[in-house]
Amino acid sequence: MTPAHPYLPTLRTALATTALLALGAGAARAHGGGGGVETAVEGMAGFSLSPVYHILVVHFPIALWLTAALFVFFRVFSDSVLAVRLEKSVWPLILLGSLAGFVAYGLGLSIYPWSAITQSPLGRNHIMLATWTLSYWTVLGVLGYRYRSHLFEGAQRWVTFVMTLIGATVVTITGTLGGSLNGTPSLVTKTIGKLGWEVYMTFYLPTWMLWAFGLGAVAIVALGLLGRRAHA
Repeated sequence: MTPAHPYLPTLRTALATTALLALGAGAARAHGGGGGVETAVEGMAGFSLSPVYHILVVHFPIALWLTAALFVFFRVFSDSVLAVRLEKSVWPLILLGSLAGFVAYGLGLSIYPWSAITQSPLGRNHIMLATWTLSYWTVLGVLGYRYRSHLFEGAQRWVTFVMTLIGATVVTITGTLGGSLNGTPSLVTKTIGKLGWEVYMTFYLPTWMLWAFGLGAVAIVALGLLGRRAHA
């Protein structure tokens, strides 16, 4: 019997994800009536897709990234057989999430004219966080796949934990900004407002956040050095 190709399960998952995206886009088009909205920007005729496309597709990367994050958290605190098996599915989940994220990002930029969405502080904040989220998870997936055999050894597992926690936080904030932009703010919106960031205003960093960034950078470098010495 000919052995199965090692990448066959990943290929099947990718094809299934693509099929679901196509099915979802078709359903969104049917639900959205004409499938778009005619617009006029600075005296010129234009075309904008219905927001339902972006709202539907964006749940794919969110679900894939947060599922991968849960698997990472489980693996950090467990060396069981199940945790080790789930670890192998983390990086395909992240990279498939990034693929879906690029589709959702493009659909999001086609909802409103650029000159209109950038006039809104909330719109600018959402675009900025979406860019950070997509870039962060893509890099995390590539690096995670490249160094996957060492990510849960010694002190390195805590670096993996912190990096994944940051990714989960960023995608959560990006999602709540999208909800606020759509007129449905969540408890997360109110919470980050109490922490010093009013999402309906132009983005800025509170002083305590700058300190957090600095201390986090130092801690990550220190953990990396400790892990390198332990591995050596």
